[in-house]
Amino acid sequence: MTNLDKQIAQTLKNVAGELDQPSFVIPDQVVAYKRKRSRLLGTLVLPVLISCALLLTISVSPTFAAYVKSLFNGSDKELQYAAQEGFSQKVNASVTDRGYTLEIEEILADPMRIVAVYSIKDQQKNFIHPDKLHISNVEVTDLKGNVIKETKTYMVEIQENYGYLTLKKPGETEDQNLLLQFEGNQIDSVKGNWALQIPIDLEKAIKASKVQPIDKTYTTPQGLQINLNSIMHSPTAARVDYETKWTEEAKKRLVEESKQVKGKLDSVDPYVRYDDYKLNFHVENEKGEKVKDLTRALDIPRKAVGEYGHSNRKYGFAPLSPDHQYTLVLDSLEKTEPYELGVSFEPKQLAEKPVRVDEDGKTIEIMSVTFDEPLNEASPKNEKHATILLEAYLKDISYINVADTILVDDDTDKIINRFGWTIKDEKGKIYNVTGGDFKMIGKDEQGRNHIRIKLQSDEMKELPQKLSLTSELAKKSYDLDWKVPLPMPKEDK
Repeated sequence: MTNLDKQIAQTLKNVAGELDQPSFVIPDQVVAYKRKRSRLLGTLVLPVLISCALLLTISVSPTFAAYVKSLFNGSDKELQYAAQEGFSQKVNASVTDRGYTLEIEEILADPMRIVAVYSIKDQQKNFIHPDKLHISNVEVTDLKGNVIKETKTYMVEIQENYGYLTLKKPGETEDQNLLLQFEGNQIDSVKGNWALQIPIDLEKAIKASKVQPIDKTYTTPQGLQINLNSIMHSPTAARVDYETKWTEEAKKRLVEESKQVKGKLDSVDPYVRYDDYKLNFHVENEKGEKVKDLTRALDIPRKAVGEYGHSNRKYGFAPLSPDHQYTLVLDSLEKTEPYELGVSFEPKQLAEKPVRVDEDGKTIEIMSVTFDEPLNEASPKNEKHATILLEAYLKDISYINVADTILVDDDTDKIINRFGWTIKDEKGKIYNVTGGDFKMIGKDEQGRNHIRIKLQSDEMKELPQKLSLTSELAKKSYDLDWKVPLPMPKEDK
């Protein structure tokens, strides 16, 4: 056992108790916020392997031999640490139909997440690859059957014969006893019914975690107020709880920005992007070195606590060793704003050389227009797609949507507006962008981001004489440097 293992082990022993209960993420279901939300057109939603199930019961003091056999041995370091300290449980809950058996073999859970390990076998006990399972429903309920909304979302990673399902902790309930409801309806090409209901006991998990106050506040030059409230230390992670809201001056500026961007529907009011931003953090040790193991954030959706972008957010990362001192560093704010890009060209010009436009410190190069296979799984496969390859050199721009972003009203499910690239020919015909690709290549000699974008449309059957490309929104990155020491859990006397 390394020194870090021992330190984490001692910390968890001092904490005593056990874990809490999670809920988690399923990418093909868009998490709906109370007011408005934006979502990508289906053509760009990439498939994510998904599968099932969940439970929580904590073993009291498993032997090291039992840990050696843990299915978390080959997973993330933080899960290995937690399994070694007794925070995993052999489950062996199974259901069989049509000759296939789905089994939940092991669970590890704490206040940040639940990770359930599952496998699929045929009648001869041979493993079937976990991605062959099609899930029809996964949700967590209380004992009365009320669904915990956050648990409709989950993700799955595949390691050889096992799938690792991760769910985030549900925030809608304080119940310590919950149920995982799981239903699968197809394995490979065989349709059937694989349903499991697994109890989750969160009492020990809650006792195993420590929350300590931070109470530090900072306002970015862009007018975003950030208050770090507290940090939670749990067996598999640490998590900072913070609150964000815009200053009154910033709110007015956002309203003015919204008036600059009309989108593709002229009949609707401008959309104010109070929620369209992201904060980027990292963790440093006492020597000022970035701790590599803590750079993979555990993404947790925001929770609105007021209007105009006022919300509660959480930033999670791997557990902190009590042998070191740590500092949370705010690196940057990424914010979607009006950003005009445009270029017109004749496709036949490209036979000689790329078409280049330099304007206001921006450079766009149209490299080629070809007819190719679709780049995205959800795009129609029956024919070639017109593909426009362009390269751009832009300062501080970190992302530009490839296809349309559709803004939807959650209450009425009506489209409020659509934003994205517009492709138009010399006759004024508009071709919808039905797929594409975005890549950050690096920086040029001027320090601008070198970006490569492919725009695809299955609506363009032949090359027009002239094409124009326009885009009016981009994600801009602002560098920041706010540092806050992170309190460590105190040892119990």
